[in-house]
Amino acid sequence: MRKFVASAVALFATGCLTAANAADIKLLTAVAVRSAVDVILPDFERTSGQKVTTIYGSAASLKTRIDGGESFDLAILTRTQVDDLAKNGKALMGADLARSVMGFAVRAGAPRPDISTDEKLVAFLLGVKSIAHGDPALNPIALVYFDKMPAVMRIAEALKAKTIIGKPGEFPMLVAKGEAEIGLGMSSEIAPVTGVEFVALRPDNPATSVPFAVALATGAKDDGAARAFLAAIQTPAAKEVFKNKGMVP
Repeated sequence: MRKFVASAVALFATGCLTAANAADIKLLTAVAVRSAVDVILPDFERTSGQKVTTIYGSAASLKTRIDGGESFDLAILTRTQVDDLAKNGKALMGADLARSVMGFAVRAGAPRPDISTDEKLVAFLLGVKSIAHGDPALNPIALVYFDKMPAVMRIAEALKAKTIIGKPGEFPMLVAKGEAEIGLGMSSEIAPVTGVEFVALRPDNPATSVPFAVALATGAKDDGAARAFLAAIQTPAAKEVFKNKGMVP
């Protein structure tokens, strides 16, 4: 797989970039897609001669930083946030990457819960001893949707007492280590973690999946280098990496 990714990246990078004119690319990217980006980046850097400085964070916090004037070359955020950057003149274009599905992290080997109806979801949540998720102050994507679900709103107070708050992307590890019974977040955060399994939250509901996109900054320091990475992250090989990390087209 890594050779396949490398050859695909080289196809776009060779001929338009050389080590002599290499410039650092500043990439701001949501932690929800980190597992895929961490695979794609090294191959791009090796074949293109470019260096990518990557800053990870919650999509909301990164969007706030950009709105506040922070410079960037590329940003991977939710599709809605990328569209807003383009609307406000901070991005020239945006390209869809993949969708991450909301759901639960459960211990590997544990019985998979039946949450196919609101009633079964409520019974499952009331029955677990602890639920780990990211800090609400950082506006984790999953919580934005989850907290607005009518079934969840009815038992919100009961859930508060059993909630464990962790850093962005940390909650699956808490489940794997036995420090929380289940975790709540996106498939792209859960699927790559050893010791846990992903259980989708009502995949038939469009509101339980979040599309991510990559934005090219209006003021990119090296437009050619930034566009080379933009092309590399959209190759079939790169899309396969996103799929392997729990995301869907």
